[in-house]
Amino acid sequence: MRSRASPTITAVFLGSLASLVAAPAWARDDLPQGYCRDGIRAGWNFYCDPPPQEVDEQAQRAAAPAPSSSPVPETPRELSYTEQIEQFRREMDELKYRAVLDPTPENVQAYMAAQQDMGRMATAFTDQWQRVLFRTPSLDINTRFPMSQMGGAVYQDQIRVARENSLRDAAANLGFMVIVEDAARCGLCTPQLEVVARMQANFGIEVIVISADGAFHPLFPNAQVDTGQLRALGLADSPRPTIALVEPRSGLVEPIGSGLLTEDVILERVHVVTQIPAGERY
Repeated sequence: MRSRASPTITAVFLGSLASLVAAPAWARDDLPQGYCRDGIRAGWNFYCDPPPQEVDEQAQRAAAPAPSSSPVPETPRELSYTEQIEQFRREMDELKYRAVLDPTPENVQAYMAAQQDMGRMATAFTDQWQRVLFRTPSLDINTRFPMSQMGGAVYQDQIRVARENSLRDAAANLGFMVIVEDAARCGLCTPQLEVVARMQANFGIEVIVISADGAFHPLFPNAQVDTGQLRALGLADSPRPTIALVEPRSGLVEPIGSGLLTEDVILERVHVVTQIPAGERY
C-alpha cells in the first residue's frame, strides 16, 4: 500500500525550491552564479540582456559615419619663379616643335604669338635693368670703364700714361730678362729683341739677354750664355722667347709672358704685376 508523503516534508521541499529560485546559486569559490550573472550565454541565458557597455559600443559603431572613399583634394602649391620659368620654357619648346613637325597655320601662329610674348617680357626686363643702372652708379660699369667711343679714347690715354709710369718705376729697380735662342730655330726671337731694344731706348729699361744655346744676336752682342742659370731659376723649359722681371738684390724672378709680346702687352703686364694686387684688377 503506497504511503502518502507527510505534509511536513512536502512543505519543506517546496520551500527549499522557492528559495533556490529567489536567491542566486553559490559556487564552491563563493562567487554568485545564476541566470545572466555568470557570463554564460547558452541555454536560458541566451535571452539575457547584454551589459550596458556593450550596448553603448554597438550604438557608437552604428552611429559612426562610414569613411569617405574619395580623398580630400589638396590645395595646389604655388610654383617658384624657377619652376615657372622652366614650365614656360617647356611650353615654348612644345609650341616650337609642334610647329616644326606639323606646320599648320594654326601651329605656326601659336608659336609666333608665344615668341612675341617672350619678346615683350625681355623688353620689359631690359628697360628696368637700364633704369636701375641710371640710379645705382655702383652697378654701372661705365663709371669705371667708359663705354662710349670718346670716353674709351680718354680712358685708354690715361691707362697708357699709368702703364708707362709703372714701367719707368720698374726700370729703376728691376731688370728685364729676355731668353732667346738661335734665330734658325726661334723665328720670334729676333722680332722680340727688336721690341725690347726700342723700349730700352724709350724708357731706359735694363735688358738682360740670355742665349739658351749660345747663339749670337747682333742687337745684343753682349748677351749671356746660359750655363745653368735658367735651370736654377726654373726657366730652363720655358718657350722661346720669354720675358721676366728680375729683382737684382733678391734674385726674385717674375715671368710676364712667352712668345712675341708687343710693347703694349709688355706695358700692361708690367703694370699688373708691379702695381695691382691680385684679385683687384677687375
